[in-house]
Amino acid sequence: CPPVEGEESYELYRKEHSLIFEGLKRRAARLCAALNDIPGVSCQPIAGAMYAFPNITIPTAAVSAALLEDMKADEYYCMDLVEKTGIVCVPGSGFGQKTGTWHLRMTILPPDDMMEDVI
Repeated sequence: CPPVEGEESYELYRKEHSLIFEGLKRRAARLCAALNDIPGVSCQPIAGAMYAFPNITIPTAAVSAALLEDMKADEYYCMDLVEKTGIVCVPGSGFGQKTGTWHLRMTILPPDDMMEDVI
């Protein structure tokens, strides 16, 4: 249980909790804005989760290439992204996305400086 007001460690706990929470909010807003700046990508505001779940447009040629590899298009996209950039994402197809749409899941947990490198 966290400390309660009046306990010796309460102020430190409150300060650290606030710093962590504000950092998550800051990174969520920054990642969402950056994703929305990418053509073919749209991301709803991140609220209540530690992940962005942007909708991505995957060109027909990439969808066809994925099929040749016996992969879903978003899985193919995520593999290509990690191979080319080192950015790890999870394909949205594993979360029951609507047929004909493509998504990926990205975390907001990396520290600010790492997040800026990714963006």
